[in-house]
Amino acid sequence: MEIEKQIRKILDGYQPAIVLMTANELGIFDQLSGPPISATNIAKNLNLSSDAVERLVNILTGLGVTSKKNNQFYLPESHQKYLAKTGNLSLQPWIRLSTNLLPIWMRLPEYLKTGEQLCRFMNILGSEQEKTRAFIDGMHKKGLHSIWLIAREIPIGESKNMLDIGGGPGTYTLEWAKLHKNLKGTIFDIPQVIEITKDYINQYKLEDRVHTKTGNFNKDDLGNGYDLVLLANILHMYDADSCKILIARAIKGLASGGRIIIHGFSLNDDGTNPIEDSMFNLGVALFTEGGSSHTPQQIVGWLKDAGIKKIRDFRIEAIPTGVITGTKPE
Repeated sequence: MEIEKQIRKILDGYQPAIVLMTANELGIFDQLSGPPISATNIAKNLNLSSDAVERLVNILTGLGVTSKKNNQFYLPESHQKYLAKTGNLSLQPWIRLSTNLLPIWMRLPEYLKTGEQLCRFMNILGSEQEKTRAFIDGMHKKGLHSIWLIAREIPIGESKNMLDIGGGPGTYTLEWAKLHKNLKGTIFDIPQVIEITKDYINQYKLEDRVHTKTGNFNKDDLGNGYDLVLLANILHMYDADSCKILIARAIKGLASGGRIIIHGFSLNDDGTNPIEDSMFNLGVALFTEGGSSHTPQQIVGWLKDAGIKKIRDFRIEAIPTGVITGTKPE
């Protein structure tokens, strides 16, 4: 019976996810972020079926996402910052991306037959700047928690000149520079992303200390003289050979005594856990050529091959979990 329950729980797992995605897509969470409201009024405001809305928000309440009192529904304050559009940690863009990935996951049998990627990630994201911005915004809010967990473990304040490779919104650089007044940073990414990065730099009022560099980080000059180089949420998009080359290029720009930090999805040595990293390992294969949740053992090996010493790997209570750091010898 316990095995049957386990299988049924896995089998039904898609249903709550689709409920959450649907509420996000139709703007229901924003309706719930104000005063308590009835399902009838939510439906009226959004031109939806009252009965259908009530069924859905009852499920959300049963899942502990929303609350219900006197037949009215609302988002608890604890959830508003994650689910309301205006929440400072809003996951709305990330939920939207998950919604866009769902049709690709439904083609999983096709991938298993061919072993070939089904779609390029940029095709999922779209070429429109609005979609790119939504994704970058999602990355920013999703990364805020991880940044401080990493900073607790690594002495970021000792660094003065940082390179953030594929930095997107520049969240790590901006948050660390905000705290450490002696830290300057360069965020390297493709041109269409850097246009958004500049907006974030302006929002943080760090134009005097944080700058940008555009190009292809796999080919173009990264600069040199950095005492801190960051690769966050990058390596798992590439195959092992590409990662080894990128790490070597990153370390080439690192000054003697400087530190490299790698943050991303990484599997344990037998490839089964953490389960979030294992699921990502399958998912990333659907829309990249060779992407993988590389193991800490692999990454440590690439760092050693590039001459890095004092290597340490650990996990944080965030997604992704894996962090590896080391120092370039004097």
